[in-house]
Amino acid sequence: MQSSSQSVWKQLRGNQIPSCEAALRILVNEVGSLRIDGLDSELNQRFFQKFENRNALPPVIPLLLWQSCFYLGSPVEISSDLLKIMGDRTHTVIKIIPISSESYRAWFRTQNLPDSTGITSNRLINPLTGETEEIDIREVTDHYLSKAANQTRRINALISVAMQHRASDIHLEPTEEGLRFRCRIDGILRDIKILPLEISRRIIVALKVMCNMDIAESRRPQDGRIGKSYTEENTESANLDMRVSTLPCVNGEKVVIRLLPRRNPFTGNIEGLGFTPRALNTYRSWLQQPQGLIIMTGPTGSGKTSTLYTSLQMIATEQVNVVTVEDPVEYILPNITQTQVHELAGMTFAAGLRAILRQDPDIVMVGEVRDPETAETVIRAALTGHLVLSTMHTNDAASAIPRLKDLGPDPGLISDALLGIVAQRLVRKICKYCSHPHAPSDLELKVLGISRSDGGANWRKGKGCEKCLGSGYLGREAVVELLDVNDDVRRIIYEGSITQMNRYLSEIDFDSFRLAAIDKVNRGITTVEEVVRVLPRSALANRSVFGLASVKDH
Repeated sequence: MQSSSQSVWKQLRGNQIPSCEAALRILVNEVGSLRIDGLDSELNQRFFQKFENRNALPPVIPLLLWQSCFYLGSPVEISSDLLKIMGDRTHTVIKIIPISSESYRAWFRTQNLPDSTGITSNRLINPLTGETEEIDIREVTDHYLSKAANQTRRINALISVAMQHRASDIHLEPTEEGLRFRCRIDGILRDIKILPLEISRRIIVALKVMCNMDIAESRRPQDGRIGKSYTEENTESANLDMRVSTLPCVNGEKVVIRLLPRRNPFTGNIEGLGFTPRALNTYRSWLQQPQGLIIMTGPTGSGKTSTLYTSLQMIATEQVNVVTVEDPVEYILPNITQTQVHELAGMTFAAGLRAILRQDPDIVMVGEVRDPETAETVIRAALTGHLVLSTMHTNDAASAIPRLKDLGPDPGLISDALLGIVAQRLVRKICKYCSHPHAPSDLELKVLGISRSDGGANWRKGKGCEKCLGSGYLGREAVVELLDVNDDVRRIIYEGSITQMNRYLSEIDFDSFRLAAIDKVNRGITTVEEVVRVLPRSALANRSVFGLASVKDH
């Protein structure tokens, strides 16, 4: 193959290539694959400037201009009328060289990459179908970085790639080979690319400058924030809040960026949260109470905030005053007064809650119950005519009760105040584009504690495709455990132990993680492997078969 820094067209004009036919063979091989790096940007501009509306043209690529003949590559057949129009406009004869659809799409992407001076969450469009282009995330990253002229633009490119693929976090980790770029997509970290060693430190320093960190200090962790606007489909621009955290490590400083689009994604549609129909009816009845305490519990990243915000959106009507105290305020919600915790200024959860109670609230949301003072105030607020929603970090719904007791409130007050507890986890949903029927194995049935007659008819699995990045999963949904505080539960809270509580729950048909997981798997929403990966060991029927958790993603 000819190798030169010049385009094939310029080599042909300079007699470095013996004939037009030879030049065409260099540009397009026998199966229609196009050598994009051999095209000429000047020739490209010369052709397209002849047409006011470039989008009105058929899919063509200027290959060569030779002896008053324009050779155009195209993946489709073009009518003689269109050929005549293009020939008249360029004053040449038009000849079409067939190329593959993939070659045209690859060329089109190089021509239509977003400007790296900004951030965009818009996916690339397939020019032949008009649908969203499904490209390997590594290839998209390479395309975006190829247009980035400095460190800030490289950072914008990485953020754009992450947002287009629904990532919640970006990890930039220095290694001996370079800067490792990973994204957390649907709760799973994915390796994307290792950036060259020579730019690794510069990218980290540029990020620290963007969020006003001390660039001279690399021996201690630092936290910062970046506020930017970004473009997304159907809107001119939206605001993006990024929380940035640095951590000194062996090869330099690792940076993690939490991406928080400030648009409100919560519509108040609690039917889409993932509750089973019975659990949803119970949960709705709690939200309609004039007073009482509802606790959401689960580890970080289990979707508690999404459930809280969606619930608040549903009940925040013009007849009620809804006030929150949060750390941090992640999304701005309409019709709700939101307050930010500021520990250094003395604005703690407890102090904020005391102030809120003087603001004539009907409904109060406290970001987290984490200390005795907040726990005491939350309980008393729930007993004095307010509906209070808050979160805690426990493994399951029942464990929230001893945790609350440990923080100090009188058990009698807790039993009177509590309406119920929601524990949840997020499981990945089977990709709808590549899912196929799956017959349950004996081991999978054993994990869920069901017989073959109880499930299996609608079980599915994902094969892995471009849309789900080969994982077989696309998107996430909550698996919810719900503990309704009835008279029996109140009595156990007041005078019993967690052992008694668990014994009582095992005897009744309560909305447990296990029942919710069985419902999700039987409806073909998720898989047993995913359930085992996410739920606590205590939640499922047979704890000796957790070898399923080691099953790797596709």
